[in-house]
Amino acid sequence: MMIEVVPNWHPIWVHFPIALLSMATAFFLLGLVLPDRAGERVTSAARWNLGLGALLLIPTLATGYLAYNSVAHDGAGHAAMQRHMTAAWVVAALVAVAVLLAWLDRFRARGAGVVLAIVLLLATVAVGVTGYLGAENVYRHGLGVERLPEGV
Repeated sequence: MMIEVVPNWHPIWVHFPIALLSMATAFFLLGLVLPDRAGERVTSAARWNLGLGALLLIPTLATGYLAYNSVAHDGAGHAAMQRHMTAAWVVAALVAVAVLLAWLDRFRARGAGVVLAIVLLLATVAVGVTGYLGAENVYRHGLGVERLPEGV
């Protein structure tokens, strides 16, 4: 029954990496300005958010790929899905770099190094662009949604 209501699981998964990766960026930057112990705790939360966000990108990308190959669409919709998918791979690449940089920077007590902070900010912007493009897929191109019943 649930699969009939939600034939495409991508919209469910996508919200986890958006929230976790955005919060990782905010926490890493906040860790730079908070004093001592508070900065250390926020930085620890940033690392957890980054790791979980990166991990949850996997089912998000997988379900996005499944949707890309199963959602009915026209030529304009296909081009929109291509843009969204390309942006998603940019996010994945930036997050992979951020995870590597965070690992190399793991002994830093508070905040992020300059390069990690820049990559995280770029990744956060890329997440926003990707989300916007995904919303366009639904609200501008009607991808992955059912028609309203006649007479409504």
